[in-house]
Amino acid sequence: MSTRNQSRRRRTIPALLLAVAASMLVAGEAAAAPPVAESGPDVTVVAGTDAQLAGSVSDPDGDALEIHWMMTVVSGGDLSTCTFSGPWSWAPVSAPGLAPTLNCTQPGSYLLQLVVGDGTSSDDDTGALVTFTDPDTTPATCSFRPWIKRLTSLRIGDAQSGLESYTVLHTFNIAMKPMSGMWSPPTPSATLAWSRPGRGAGVALISHTNGAGVSGECVLFVRRDGTARVVN
Repeated sequence: MSTRNQSRRRRTIPALLLAVAASMLVAGEAAAAPPVAESGPDVTVVAGTDAQLAGSVSDPDGDALEIHWMMTVVSGGDLSTCTFSGPWSWAPVSAPGLAPTLNCTQPGSYLLQLVVGDGTSSDDDTGALVTFTDPDTTPATCSFRPWIKRLTSLRIGDAQSGLESYTVLHTFNIAMKPMSGMWSPPTPSATLAWSRPGRGAGVALISHTNGAGVSGECVLFVRRDGTARVVN
């Protein structure tokens, strides 16, 4: 063999080994890509009701994944008052595990962090802040809707727990529509249209219940001159 061919072979073999090593290194880096966890958006509910979480996970390599949740008190809460439907220890990924419910009877803020692992590496999200507010202990209120011309409607609403139901108990010289309503889950408010069939004074008595089960009443008074007011 000539000296030129031997020199070419010596240059070719190291180049081939370097190419194989580089391809193995790239493959190793791809296999080591960690999974990603997202705990989902923050949630605020009334204490004693379920807070629905919405976590998600992904893995660039398509590895089989396992998840678990971690919870810490941020302010005012008490872990002993909480029940949680998700996994606290490693478990296979499932729809219920990614979207568990948390229910705490103690008002406060709790941080829920979703952790995901692929067997070699893991990732934990910054977390979703779940806030439980004090139960609503005040009834809904009745008011005129200021943008309705001539005050021909009445609004019943509760900003915190929502309106669960209402019933018009009594009317005199006032027609109200609809006479009752019921919602599950509660709605923020309801609007009742009213009119005065005659020219005299009128009155309507309305009973209502908010989403926390607190009941109340309001009275709509209409004077002979057509002016009206609401008393809660």
